[in-house]
Amino acid sequence: MSVILRAMEMRDVPKVLGLFGQLSAEMTAVPFDSIANEAQIADWLDREDTFVYVAADGDLILAVIRAKRGQGNKEHAAHIALAVDERFGGRKYAAQLTEFCIGALKEVGVELVRAFVYSNNQSSIETVLCCGFTLGGSVYKHHYDLNAERYIDDLIFYKEI
Repeated sequence: MSVILRAMEMRDVPKVLGLFGQLSAEMTAVPFDSIANEAQIADWLDREDTFVYVAADGDLILAVIRAKRGQGNKEHAAHIALAVDERFGGRKYAAQLTEFCIGALKEVGVELVRAFVYSNNQSSIETVLCCGFTLGGSVYKHHYDLNAERYIDDLIFYKEI
């Protein structure tokens, strides 16, 4: 595979929507499960406060990360959300794309990156820790997981860059 990390382009929008749909269909808890159409994704590319990057192999999108920068007195920070095609999990693409995104955010003056990760998402927890994030707190009993039959916390990680 010849994976390239790069900014998302308009031509990627249908593939990214397909990735989100695939993950939602597999009942994977993803931060993008509320995205219903291409226009919502295309809108990210027009926003000055939103940065989107992909790990791609030719026309295949393996992973996508979105960073939303705060506004006004919160522009020092950005919140990231990541989705990885499950067929390519465990290959460090999530960590590579996260580090790529952090580097790009630093170039535009972002000083702090936050990520919210469900407490039952071990691979994402490992990814953010591998990338140097620190656990800053949690939202206790964020939601009830019907499959696990228990409450899931939302863990708050941060990294100063």
